[in-house]
Amino acid sequence: MAQGAPGAGSFPGSFLVPGTQTSFKIGGYVKFDYTYDFGAQQVNGSGTGVPALIQPFGPLDSGVLNINGVTIPVQADGAHHIHGNSQFTAAESRFNIETRTPTSYGEIKTFIEGDFSNPNGLSNSAAFKEFTNSNGFRLRQAYGTLGPFLAGQTFDLFRDPESEGETLDFGGDSTTGRTRTPQARYTFDFGNGLTWAVDAQEPQTNVVNADSAAPGACLPGGAGLCFGSPNNGSLTTFGGQNGVRQGDKIPDFVTAIRYSAPWGHLRASGVLRDLYWHQGFDGSNNNLSTFGWAASFTGTWNVPIGKDGLGWEVAYGQGGGAFIATDEAGAPDAVWTGGASRTLQTIKSGLVAATYTHFWNDTLRSNLTGSYFRQQNRSGDFGPTVTEQFNFLNEQKTAYTIHLNLIWSPVPQTNFGVEFIRVQGKLQDGQTSEGTRLQASAQFKF
Repeated sequence: MAQGAPGAGSFPGSFLVPGTQTSFKIGGYVKFDYTYDFGAQQVNGSGTGVPALIQPFGPLDSGVLNINGVTIPVQADGAHHIHGNSQFTAAESRFNIETRTPTSYGEIKTFIEGDFSNPNGLSNSAAFKEFTNSNGFRLRQAYGTLGPFLAGQTFDLFRDPESEGETLDFGGDSTTGRTRTPQARYTFDFGNGLTWAVDAQEPQTNVVNADSAAPGACLPGGAGLCFGSPNNGSLTTFGGQNGVRQGDKIPDFVTAIRYSAPWGHLRASGVLRDLYWHQGFDGSNNNLSTFGWAASFTGTWNVPIGKDGLGWEVAYGQGGGAFIATDEAGAPDAVWTGGASRTLQTIKSGLVAATYTHFWNDTLRSNLTGSYFRQQNRSGDFGPTVTEQFNFLNEQKTAYTIHLNLIWSPVPQTNFGVEFIRVQGKLQDGQTSEGTRLQASAQFKF
């Protein structure tokens, strides 16, 4: 690549390491967030993800579940009587290091990035551990490329970050693809804006245990209806937690084809998966396997109104819940049912999301974004017992998110903004939980 002033590197913001052909850059930003929840306090520092709002026995509207004629009281929601919570955090702040070196096999690029959103940081005082005065470092991305080959941890190939809306909220809307995952990728560049990429990435099957005892030991007023201890495991088990061995057998295989043009871009992605469960939740040594898949169509359009832009995402899959909605903990891939006939049944899920950006002037812009997620649970996949039907009714059914913001950038290195956030989730039995938040942020890039 052509170089600029003496010492300047091959890409913007970089410098040439003396005595080498390597260009080096340190980047990142400091970000301060203030959030005000109009109801129960939600997680701060990692966004307002819908899953936190709709966990079983969380802030649900209904007080009683009726399953096959058996009445099961649900814990009362005292959070409905909370009318405001303020939180401050700088945990999203991050830094990254990037290098680029030309070789006869193509450019070598390395990129490593981390932030401080790990809640397990050292606290100034053990007595005040619950406050966000200290957060731990976590690895976000770490990968290298040699020409068209990439290896390391970065955004999932199924995901299309360019089509996602700009939000102050760290979590943002539900989007397609996993957040970041270890992978090996190869990209074919056909020229004229057309590329095709394939990758193999770390598999992680998310399975609902239909036979799991409901959390909470004996429910209040349950007249002896005990479903096990609180540590019996959550209704949804991810990656073989709680001592349950799940044997992800082969990688998930993802492909994406993209066309870029002056007016925007179009992108189609697909994933093929082997959902493999090695050991049953009941201790049985069954090897259960089923096929999972997901597909998406995403893109952007440079609207011919100033610098405005439109982005969208549409995704659907069967056994691909982990890819349909990023960070959507209520999107499992399959249901495991024990008993005499052990089964592993896939779950269908889908997502639609859209974003519109309007520039009021060169330094002031607004973004309106939204997403709708739906998970199709089938009662028959959970079995006929009271416990299995209880778990079915407590599975997520739908979720939506809305973000509306106003962002001012007096200089390119800064963003100051306010944002309105609304999220709502519904369980299979109709119970709903919701959250409304106002956020103000200040970001300083370097």
